[in-house]
Amino acid sequence: MSAAVHTEPPAAAVAADAHWSAKMARLRARKAAEVPLYLWQDQGLRDRFEEALRQAKNLRQLVDADPGNDALAKEAKAAEAALEEARAAYEADCEVLTFRALPGDAFAELVKEHPPTEEQAESGSDWNEDTFPAALISAASVDGMSEDEATDLLASWGMADRVELFQAALAAQNTKRSDWGKGSGPTRS
Repeated sequence: MSAAVHTEPPAAAVAADAHWSAKMARLRARKAAEVPLYLWQDQGLRDRFEEALRQAKNLRQLVDADPGNDALAKEAKAAEAALEEARAAYEADCEVLTFRALPGDAFAELVKEHPPTEEQAESGSDWNEDTFPAALISAASVDGMSEDEATDLLASWGMADRVELFQAALAAQNTKRSDWGKGSGPTRS
């Protein structure tokens, strides 16, 4: 019986493996998709912020088209200051809830834990519409919202806000962060 001869792998294989190891490390470190939901108390503050944003943008465009117009530049500077003031008020009034995609099969397991009633299933629902929204909101909440807190909000908010709350948690589960290479990804040289 002859002794086994130990040989080094080809340099190309080592280089490829190092590349693959680095790629896998980046893929494993990739954060799950997150979706923010912005909630404000004062609709007027939001409206003033959006109007200030439009005015500042329009004046910036006018200044870019007529750079020698000092009066217009002064007006644009005032609009920028008004925008920052409106932004500060709006941000102080705004609450942000953030939802994250659940790992692995956690979403499917959560759906199984909240099966639709017979009537809901006949209507085409994949989950119990009375219990699943709060469970998903809680499970996907980056902020640590409990299921009881989610249930409370869903019971006390108006329809549009309830839908937005659930849709934000659901959107995090459906946020696509990949591409099949149909021309929209980065180019390689």
